[in-house]
Amino acid sequence: MSTRPAGMSVPAEDVISEDDLLRLARSISHWRRKRDAMFEPVIFADPEWDILLDLFTQGGFDRRVSMSSLCIAASVPTTTAMRCISAMIEQGVLARSRDPGDARRVLIELTEETRAKMRAWLLGVARAQLR
Repeated sequence: MSTRPAGMSVPAEDVISEDDLLRLARSISHWRRKRDAMFEPVIFADPEWDILLDLFTQGGFDRRVSMSSLCIAASVPTTTAMRCISAMIEQGVLARSRDPGDARRVLIELTEETRAKMRAWLLGVARAQLR
């Protein structure tokens, strides 16, 4: 008997679509927020992971993510989120660019390597749910 994450449809041949991975990433993020509401948020503060999940999901919908939006997704104080984002940019995990429509706005995205790693991790989780 398989236990799949809610909303995840996987055909009998175990082909996992990109949409399935996006739903899984959103589900993980959703349940992290639920967990945070039940416990003291400081216990589970992991802004880097929340940032990666948000960017993976938003990128899958071809959405551009601003620094300010990403700080909100991190669920920590803005200064903490900005430090995390800056460190991840320095490590080559994230990439920064200017919004061509508004030079004041900074956009953040996963590097190709990070997106591939996130995809591989999510595929592993999805496949584990099929067992």
